[in-house]
Amino acid sequence: MSNNLAPKVFRFRRFCRASYAVFRSLHIEVTIGRVATYIADRQMRKSARTVALCLMIMMAGKAMAQSDDDLEGLTLPMVSITASGDTAQSPTEGACAVLTHHDIQHLSANTIGQLLEMLPSVDVRSRGVGDMQGDITLRGGTFDQVVVLLNGINISDPQTGHHNLDLPIDLAMVERIELLSASALVRYGVTAFCGGINIVTVPSSSDRVRARLSAGSHGTASAALRGDKRIGRWNIAATGAYNRSDGYRTNTDYRNANALLYASRRDTLGTWQMQLGGQIKDFGSQAFYSLKYPDQYEATRTLTAALQRQQRIGRWNSEMALYGRLHRDRFELFRQGAVEPPSWYGGHNYHLSSSCGARLRASRLNLQNAAMQGRLTLGIEYRRDGIISNVLGDSLAQKRRVLFENGEHYYTLGCSRHRGSAFAEQSLYVGDWEMAAAALVHANSAMPSGYGYSLSASWHPTPALTLSAAIGRSDRQPTFTDLYYHSATQIANPLLHSETSHSAEFAAKYHKGLWHASTDIYLRRGTDIIDWVRQPDESVWHSMNHSRIDAIGFDMNIGYHSDKFVRYADLTYCYNTIDKEAKGYVSQYALDYLRHKVSANIAISPAKPLVVKASLAYHYRIGGYTDLSGTMIKYSPVCIINAAIEYHLKKWIFFVEASNLLNRIYYDYGGIPLPGTTWAAGVNTDF
Repeated sequence: MSNNLAPKVFRFRRFCRASYAVFRSLHIEVTIGRVATYIADRQMRKSARTVALCLMIMMAGKAMAQSDDDLEGLTLPMVSITASGDTAQSPTEGACAVLTHHDIQHLSANTIGQLLEMLPSVDVRSRGVGDMQGDITLRGGTFDQVVVLLNGINISDPQTGHHNLDLPIDLAMVERIELLSASALVRYGVTAFCGGINIVTVPSSSDRVRARLSAGSHGTASAALRGDKRIGRWNIAATGAYNRSDGYRTNTDYRNANALLYASRRDTLGTWQMQLGGQIKDFGSQAFYSLKYPDQYEATRTLTAALQRQQRIGRWNSEMALYGRLHRDRFELFRQGAVEPPSWYGGHNYHLSSSCGARLRASRLNLQNAAMQGRLTLGIEYRRDGIISNVLGDSLAQKRRVLFENGEHYYTLGCSRHRGSAFAEQSLYVGDWEMAAAALVHANSAMPSGYGYSLSASWHPTPALTLSAAIGRSDRQPTFTDLYYHSATQIANPLLHSETSHSAEFAAKYHKGLWHASTDIYLRRGTDIIDWVRQPDESVWHSMNHSRIDAIGFDMNIGYHSDKFVRYADLTYCYNTIDKEAKGYVSQYALDYLRHKVSANIAISPAKPLVVKASLAYHYRIGGYTDLSGTMIKYSPVCIINAAIEYHLKKWIFFVEASNLLNRIYYDYGGIPLPGTTWAAGVNTDF
C-alpha cells in the first residue's frame, strides 16, 4: 500500500489497550495531548531528556485539569519509536498455552520433561528418568510430529524424534515454555504435523549468580550453576549443570552434563541475540528399544548455536537468523563391558546428524486508518539436514572415521537434503477483532514440494476474554530413521513421502486479576501417516505411509496465583480420541495415545519461610504392547503424585522432594517399568 495512507501526525490522548495500539506509533510523529504554556516554559529550562519525562508524567494531571481556553499547544521534539519484530523476549503470537517464569517457580518439577508434562495436551513418554530418553508427543500424535524450538530456532533432530529431548539447557535457564499449534507455526515459517514447543531463555538485567545442589535415592546427585552479567549494552547469561545416577534398576545408570551461553545486545538500530549450547549424555538403556535384547547402552553429544538480529530497516522490522546443530549418537545393542555380544552382532551403531540454516523475516504496517490496522510479514528460509552413519543412508564415496572412539570405527553411509521455503502473512486489526492469513511453500531436494496455510481470527469482547478460531494445513517429512533404518526387527522404506495434517481449532481464554481459565477444542485429519507397523502374525516392523488418522480432542484449564497462603493452583483436563484406518496393522507408535489426562498442581505457604508444592497426574493410555511371550498387554491407568517442601532463609532455599509417592509401577512404553517412590534433598542459593 502507499505510504500516503499513514498519517503524518498522530495525536495520542489515551491508550486504548487494543492489541494493535502500539503499532500505530511506528515510524510516525506522535503528539501527546496539549500542555499549558507556563508548564512548557518552566520545563524548557531543563535538559531535553528531563523535558520528555516530566511532560509525560504531568500530562495526565495538569493538561487535563485546564480548560481548552487556557491551553496553548506545544510540539515536542520528535522521538523515533522502533520495534524489532518477534524476539525471544516477547511471548510468541498464537501460543496455545504458556508456562511462565512464575509458573515454573511454583511447579513440582525438576527436569524439562516434567515441565513439558504440565502443558495441556502434551505427553512425554519416558523410557527412563532424568530426561535421558523421552518422546514428546502432542494431541495424540507421535514423537516425530512435534517440532522443538529453542528461542524460536528449530532444533528438532532430523535423525529421529527420540533425540528431541536432547536439549543443552538446564531448568535454571528456562524463562518460559510455549505450546504452539501447527497453524500458528505456519505463520513463522515452520511446518509441524501436530504443533511445537518453544523453550525461551532470557538473561537477567542485573548481575547475579545462582547455584543448586541436590542428592537423592539410587545414587542420584546434581549440581547447577547460573551466572548473569551486564557488560555495557550486553546482557549475558551462562549455565552449567551435571547430573548422575546409579539407576533405579539394572542398567539404568546415567551421566549428563549441560552448558548454555546466551547473550543479547541492544543498540540504536536493533538487537543481537546469540546462543551456544552443548550436552553430553551417557546412559544405560535397559530394554529401551527391544525387550528381546535388554542390555542396551547409548551415548549422545549435542552442540547447538544460533545468531539472530532484529533491526528496523526503513519501514520494515526485520529478523535475520543463522543457526546450526550437531548431534552424535552411539547405540550399543549389547552394552560394552557388561555382556558378551553374540557372534552375529556386527558392532555398535554410529550416527552424526547435522542441521544448519538461515532465515530472513520482515514485517511492516501496510494498512492504517482510524478503523483498521494491518501488518504484512514476509520471510524466506534455507535449511540443510544431513547424516553420516554406519546404518542410515546411502553408500559414501569415501568412508569417514568416527572420532573420539576407541578402535577403528567408520561412517560408511550418509545422505542429506536441502529445503527452501517462503512464507507470508497478512494480519488485520479491526476494532476488537484480529485476523490473519498465512501461507508457506517449500521445495525439497529429496522429495516433492509441499505447502501449508493458516487462517485465524480472534475476538476480544472484553479486556479479560479472548475467543479465537483457526484452520490450517501442514506436513511432516520422514526422518532419516524412517527412511533407512534396518535391524533384525525393523526394515525401513526409502520411498516414504511426507505425511499431511488438516486441522481446526477453537479456543477461549479468560484472565482477570488472580484467575485465569481456558478451553481449547481441536480437530485434525492426518493422511499418509508415517509409522512403524506390522501384521499381527509378523515379528518385523516396517516403516510406511499407512492410510488415515482422524483426531479430536479438547482441554480445559483453570488456575489461580497470589502471594498469600495459596501461592499457585492449577487444574487441567485433556481428552483425545483417534479414529484410525490402519488396515489391520499393529502400530508401534501412531496408535498409542493418551485418552484422558488430568494434571493438578498446588503451592501453598503455611508460614512465611515455608512453601509446600504438590502435583497429581492421572493418565489413561490407549494401546498396548507385546511382552516377551508374545502376549498383547494393554496399558493400565495410573495416578502419580509428587511433592516438595521448601524452606526460604534469606538467599537460601532448602528443599526436600519426592516423586511417585504412591509407589505405583507404571509404563509409558511397554515392558519398561518406571521407578517407584524416589526422593532428593538439596539447596538453592542466590548470591
